[in-house]
Amino acid sequence: MKTKTFSIIVAALAAIVALTSCGAKQEPSALIAQSDRIEAELNTIAEGSPMFIDTVGVTYADGNLNVGIAFCDSTVKVAEYSEALVEYVLSQYLKAHTGKNLDTVINTLAKEKGQLRITLGDVYGTSRCYPVGASRLVQLVKLKNMELNYNDVRSNIADILASQCVQYKDQYKAIDAEFEIKGGFAQYKLTFPRATAYANLNQASLTGRYLKTLQARYENYGECRPIIEELLRSLSIDGYRFIYTDKNETKTLSAAIPWRLIDK
Repeated sequence: MKTKTFSIIVAALAAIVALTSCGAKQEPSALIAQSDRIEAELNTIAEGSPMFIDTVGVTYADGNLNVGIAFCDSTVKVAEYSEALVEYVLSQYLKAHTGKNLDTVINTLAKEKGQLRITLGDVYGTSRCYPVGASRLVQLVKLKNMELNYNDVRSNIADILASQCVQYKDQYKAIDAEFEIKGGFAQYKLTFPRATAYANLNQASLTGRYLKTLQARYENYGECRPIIEELLRSLSIDGYRFIYTDKNETKTLSAAIPWRLIDK
């Protein structure tokens, strides 16, 4: 009787262990498959943007989804990119890719208490990580542009565009170059010693001078071009404007270049 009772107890314990073992078994994280999917999508974009993006990589580790993007365009300086700007661009991307996959990513990150960790790198050796938690991802999908640090993002973009003043100044030997977002345009004002420096130009020829430059630049963005243009449009930037003047402001020449011309 004791032997029989002991056997029953052992069997019961074995059954309990078996049940609890099955309950403790963990399925592979859904983020593993999602990382492969996202990497494939980003690789398609990168392959279509060879003059802008060098490499991309997406991995899953310790509950985090790690996205790495290395740029090959020398105009990209990661040090200039604020957290607000990266989240703003991410918000635009997420809103264009809602659905079951995005729900799985956000829900799994929340469950595993992980983060989406975006790391950007440039040709200058600068690298910066931008971590975004699941709750913030939900906000980025739901909030309007004006609720996503809009003014800070617009100011950040203005600073980035202003950094091109030196290039524009040196290209045609101006003595000064200023930038501001004005009247819906990204405006560059170049000052020359004398008006004779641009006496042979009119509005049409000034437009042509910079239109070719802008068209070439946006061509280099490749598959990233719609993302960049949408970013600027969302910040109420409808194109570019170039103004030539002399230091005594005796003659001013202006040319506006809207997106419809750049996109031809």
